[in-house]
Amino acid sequence: MKITSVQASLTAIFAALQAILTIFPLGITIGVAGTITLGAAGGPLIGILLGPYLGGSATLIGSLVGCFINPSGAIFGFLTIIPPFLGAVGAGCVRFNRGYIAGAIIFASLIVFYAHPYGQQAYIYPWLHIAAMILAFSPLAIIASSSFASLSFSRTLFGVIIASFVGVMSDHIAGSAIAIWYFNLPPAIWYSAMPIYPIERIIAMIIAAIIAAPIYQRLRKAGLLYGVEHQQLSDEK
Repeated sequence: MKITSVQASLTAIFAALQAILTIFPLGITIGVAGTITLGAAGGPLIGILLGPYLGGSATLIGSLVGCFINPSGAIFGFLTIIPPFLGAVGAGCVRFNRGYIAGAIIFASLIVFYAHPYGQQAYIYPWLHIAAMILAFSPLAIIASSSFASLSFSRTLFGVIIASFVGVMSDHIAGSAIAIWYFNLPPAIWYSAMPIYPIERIIAMIIAAIIAAPIYQRLRKAGLLYGVEHQQLSDEK
């Protein structure tokens, strides 16, 4: 995949944005020390704007820098960069009509979560992630992808919301899958988090969607996304 100067610049800019977002808290952690940061919203936001390749790369770089800037947000050590990276890839895949890849990411994370004995006991916990996986595999994800080609802000916003939701939940279930093995958290912790995480993740989705929709249309009108879209489509042929 050949990277143009515009693509490299966008990747650097959004990597810096992701690093900055990791400074600000989004929610609390239950049963472990540390904080959940706005980087959870940054991954899907960047994935929507730059796609799964460049968006994933920018998020990965920014999250890595964020581990050094805000160590309290790196609750899994350097493994902390994995969830936002997958969130960016998941959201970017929905945008480019590859929702099934996002669904596969969530499915794989669910397998890892349920492979732990405590995950099997907390089997109800990932209900919202399962809903996101079904959505990613459904025709609604295809409709959401097609809405990005529209000049209508409301249609674009619809696509952004769907992509943001799938991306945010891809991030969260990956983090949950890592956490259950990293910290060996018992079922009581997961059930205590059940009333909290949907609210937290919906807030992250709203933040990502509110920022991504107008920026997407601005960059598109300026022609700055053409290189990203053209490269993506060329790679898929």
